[in-house]
Order: sequence, then structure tokens, then C-alpha cells
Amino acid sequence: MNHIKFDNRTIKCLTELSNEINELYGFVALKGSNFGEPAINSGPCGPFADLFFESWNKLFDEKVQIVFVFDKKTEECWHILIRLPNGMFYDGGHGIHDESKYAKESFRIEDMKVYDRVILEKNAYGLERQYPRFCPTFSKEKVHEIINKHLLRI
Repeated sequence: MNHIKFDNRTIKCLTELSNEINELYGFVALKGSNFGEPAINSGPCGPFADLFFESWNKLFDEKVQIVFVFDKKTEECWHILIRLPNGMFYDGGHGIHDESKYAKESFRIEDMKVYDRVILEKNAYGLERQYPRFCPTFSKEKVHEIINKHLLRI
């Protein structure tokens, strides 16, 4: 295992990872509440978080957690992402960011303290499904390859 430092190199690698994902999948072009958002965050955010969680936690001593963002009005899971060891959030589309992106009056944030595939599957509305509307070319294999390529550079 390796120890991780959140220095410029780590930040650069994680930023380049999200940039490559956005280059591959693009941004939502359909009108709606997620117009202009990264396509990876409009459906396949759960599989991305799961793959990132698995790869990171195999490589580094300092573990990450999966985080769910729930819409307070509907109690539906709105987004799934990662909490990095330094407390910041990370996803494939926006990269490193903090909790302020999710307004407390609109969203409830819940960390998955212990990995539970059943809960992740439920909140992702299925980890093995297709994303024909917003991310039709999504490939877990390709995303896993990109994640590993960048994490191995840290």
C-alpha cells in the first residue's frame, strides 16, 4: 500500500482523470434540470464511484468513502460520488469540489461509512444498467481503465 499526500501532483492527476472522462462522455445537451452537466454525473455516477472506490482503496492506505446526495423534496438519490481522505468530494464530471455544491436546503448528504453493495445498487438504481438518454456510450471497462491509469500516476 502507498500513503497519499494531497499535493499538486495528486490534484493534477485527479483533475486530469475527470477531464479525460468529460472528453470521452461530454455534457448533457438535452434541455432539463441537468442541461450542461457532465454526462458521467447524469446516470453513471454510481458505477463511476464504485469503480473509483475499488481502485483507490486497493492502491492507498488512506481510504475513500462513497457518498449519496439525496433530494430533500423527493428523498431520491440525486448523485453518488466519493469523499476523499482530505474530506473533499470527487466525481468524474466536476472533479474535486466541496459540499457547498449541494445546497443544504435542497440536499441531504449521507456517507456510506461501510461499503454495502446492496445499498449502492439501490441508490444507483442499478449498477449494471444502460444510460441511453444522457450517456449512451458508457463503458465500465473503459472508465475503470481511465481511473487506474490516472491513479497509478499519483
